[in-house]
Amino acid sequence: MIHYKDILVDTAAQRVWRQGEEVHMTRTEYRLLLVLLGGSGRVFSREELLYRVWGVTVPLRTRTVDIHIARLRRKLGLRGELRAVMRKGYALKR
Repeated sequence: MIHYKDILVDTAAQRVWRQGEEVHMTRTEYRLLLVLLGGSGRVFSREELLYRVWGVTVPLRTRTVDIHIARLRRKLGLRGELRAVMRKGYALKR
């Protein structure tokens, strides 16, 4: 189990709850959340997230990461917690 603020992640069952209510997440959203939680406070570049979540190893210009980050913010109420770091990437506050 991973706890972050009012979010609970059951890694064995691969399920997520916020404020006691289960949140439906796609596999990709779930993997992205785990990466961010695993490096809480650390800035992940878009390229690193593309590799860790999607397995992309070649340079690629895409908004996929940004779109999935926006979904996580909305679904889990992370607007103030999941921040963009200009020209660097994304970080989840500790």
